[in-house]
Amino acid sequence: MDGAATTRQRGILRCAHRSKGEGMRQGRTQACRVFLALLLFGVPAIGEEFTDPATGFSVTVPAGFAIRPPRKDPNHETLVDIVSLTGQPPVAGRSHALCAAGFRRNPEGSVSSQAELNALPALKERVAQARTILAGQGLETETVDSIKSSEFAGFEIVSIPTSGPDHRNVRIYMAILDRVIGRIDVVCATTKHALPSALPVFRAIRDGTRPPTR
Repeated sequence: MDGAATTRQRGILRCAHRSKGEGMRQGRTQACRVFLALLLFGVPAIGEEFTDPATGFSVTVPAGFAIRPPRKDPNHETLVDIVSLTGQPPVAGRSHALCAAGFRRNPEGSVSSQAELNALPALKERVAQARTILAGQGLETETVDSIKSSEFAGFEIVSIPTSGPDHRNVRIYMAILDRVIGRIDVVCATTKHALPSALPVFRAIRDGTRPPTR
């Protein structure tokens, strides 16, 4: 992976370690409503939307979630934190933010076409590189799955920290969506027990991201 990609990955991993949270007690009834919409009906109710005025990068989250104002990050043009208003899914660690979503632009001309990115050999190479970088950052890869789309070359990784308090019960979800214009990263942190029910939420947040329009 090139130097810019390596920097992107390390930056989003730092976001992942910061995206950890406070507890599980708020709004149990409201949480049930959110999960009924997400898990039973499969089409989440629309919540907040953020659009970066400088680039047009946007994030839409399901009802029950909120998008915090963008914050500065050396590895992304735009980066926002996403919080649960119900306390569900639970956040692993110390931060109140459940997820972070950011965009990093590719240097102009560095990628020739979307077909080049979508080609299976190229995708496998990026997955292998990501696994290596995660291992170097103290994250053990648990699962890797491709994300089916003609619009981007995407994959998601669930990893486990190899150190830290109660680290074996922490799960970090990463979605990487590559387009010619650049890369969208989504990183979320929850507990091992909550991961199966949290995955549809993380994927709804992932699917609510849109690349820049300019």
